[in-house]
Amino acid sequence: MKAFAAATAVAVTLVAAGSASAQDVRVAYGDLDLTTASGAQQFDRRVNRAVRTACQGGSLLETARCATALRAEIQSLLPSVRREEYARGRSTRQMAMIPVHYG
Repeated sequence: MKAFAAATAVAVTLVAAGSASAQDVRVAYGDLDLTTASGAQQFDRRVNRAVRTACQGGSLLETARCATALRAEIQSLLPSVRREEYARGRSTRQMAMIPVHYG
């Protein structure tokens, strides 16, 4: 299971604007149950950690643009099934059924 979990990671090559160097960003998700709120939150924490590491050192605007683009890229690289699971895990809002009486 650990070998499988290690193999299931989103990998992004980030090229900084104006820089000739590229940086690999990897976010593991194979050990997470993305259908649960806690699994989705853990994935978000991993993504945020990767973003903080990869997008540092520029101006505030450059950092914000890098973070937005990198988050979107990481999520888009999840396999479609895992992306759907992640969406379900993130949508844990409780909806209340309130009876409405007319008349």
